[in-house]
Amino acid sequence: MSKTTILGLLAMFAVLVSCQVNVPMNAEYLNKPSKVGIFVNVNDPKKHREGSQGLLDLAVTSGDKYQPLLDLAKEKIVFKNDLTAIYSEALKAKGKEVIIIDEIFDPKTATKFKGDKAEGKKYAYYDLRNLKEKYGVDDVIFVNVNWGVMISYYSMIETGRGGYIYLDNNVVNTADNTLYFAQNNVKMEIIKGKWNTPPNYDNAIGKITEAVNKALDAEKNIFK
Repeated sequence: MSKTTILGLLAMFAVLVSCQVNVPMNAEYLNKPSKVGIFVNVNDPKKHREGSQGLLDLAVTSGDKYQPLLDLAKEKIVFKNDLTAIYSEALKAKGKEVIIIDEIFDPKTATKFKGDKAEGKKYAYYDLRNLKEKYGVDDVIFVNVNWGVMISYYSMIETGRGGYIYLDNNVVNTADNTLYFAQNNVKMEIIKGKWNTPPNYDNAIGKITEAVNKALDAEKNIFK
């Protein structure tokens, strides 16, 4: 992979980070007792893309060649329980009661929040108010995770790739769907050299693992 290609992927990564919409942690929330639901959704690993592509380019570069790598990543890199444990331990240390929510979540069909919005308040994108009665929780830590490989394109030409993870972390008041906290955690590790090395894909799997581990380390600091 050329230096120019690496710089291009890093530039794209910088854009992703700069586009984050954050709600700083509400200090009052951390210091008051509450029953918290921890709801972590880890989507299957996928090929994500960035760069300049038309419809024909998208069709030609469907990404099927990456599926064996992604299938192996799903098998080898398992971290949902690790994330859940990070939040659970941190919140218990703050004196909060923790409830683990283990439900199937589909971002494509999940209900979007369409309730009334008060001026000056921020609201979660998805409507999580139903969890209040269902689990008896005052608030929910909802984390939606997309990960896999990020491929940079110029038209139909691949110009770079990296192991990639994007965590969308929200602390939501289940009474009105307002946000106590919102933060995106994006990590990417450039894959240098060959990636297509079946059956183990050591280089690519290693970089995806590095990105995931760095993201998990960052999540440990949220509730400190």
